[in-house]
Amino acid sequence: MVVDDTNSVQKVVADIGGVVLTFDDDYVEDWKKADTKLRDYSWKATFCICRIGIMNRDRMHTLQDFQNYGHEIAGHGANHVNTLDYIATNGFQKFYEDEITPMMAKMNANGLNVTSFAYPYGVRSNLTDEQLFKTFSVLRATTYGAYIPENQSCYYSRSKVVFGLGIDDNYAHFSMPYILDLLAYANSQHKILILYSHKPVEVVTENYQTKMENLVSICNYVKQNHMRFYTLSDLSKIKG
Repeated sequence: MVVDDTNSVQKVVADIGGVVLTFDDDYVEDWKKADTKLRDYSWKATFCICRIGIMNRDRMHTLQDFQNYGHEIAGHGANHVNTLDYIATNGFQKFYEDEITPMMAKMNANGLNVTSFAYPYGVRSNLTDEQLFKTFSVLRATTYGAYIPENQSCYYSRSKVVFGLGIDDNYAHFSMPYILDLLAYANSQHKILILYSHKPVEVVTENYQTKMENLVSICNYVKQNHMRFYTLSDLSKIKG
């Protein structure tokens, strides 16, 4: 990754393939355990936070430590509501007042620089994109299915609306050989793969959990193949 600071806003040159690892919700303690292990790989991640209004001081300090290390803190809504359902009932302005304004106020008050947003449940529309781009520079939705890499939508494609592929064990499309195939394609084609997880665990016991050994495998592949870890906000700075 090359940084060009000839402009006031730094631009990132995506000169080699890489991965954006994102984690959703509020599993701060579990993320901290994962971070302790994965720093051996010089990794970077984006933690997409919901329910920040009820986070205690220790959790907030962990998020601040993440940001200081080089991870990104992103928004995921104040209460993790389905964006389109909420807007259909209450209108966009009420959604923004309830889900975005208090979240951003809490983030800002605690020194968290939030410029990216991950849609809860991946639910979005062109209208929500248009409105939320007034606040955020990158929006992440979700995609599903074990398509061949050439047909996958989980690679950065010069759009600031990006689609992550889930790596929790309960997703039908998930297997480590498939994820490694996607990484190999990103490496050979100089693309950026976008993935999302929820709760990293040593042993999977329920839905929305990702095995730590799988995160290690992903990070090890990136390191061994001299690829890059990107954050969501890095995507907003890519030249071209």
